[in-house]
Amino acid sequence: MATLIQLLLISVWAIPLSLHTRRLFRLAVVPLVADRRLYVRSKAQRIWWWLGRDEFWTALRRDVLRAIEASLLIALIALGF
Repeated sequence: MATLIQLLLISVWAIPLSLHTRRLFRLAVVPLVADRRLYVRSKAQRIWWWLGRDEFWTALRRDVLRAIEASLLIALIALGF
């Protein structure tokens, strides 16, 4: 039973984490550059830029609140309330 609850909690948090990481990488797409070092640096700067934007964090906040709610519900059900 404890393993099932742990798997549920892990999946509740893994889904938004993977979705928003994928979304961040999709938003930070930069054109290909011949120099690999410049490409990685520009991509990292673009990701850092998106992390500072409120457009990225609004959807993430909503999903984190849903994950917190689901975690609390799972914990209450597991405790028998």
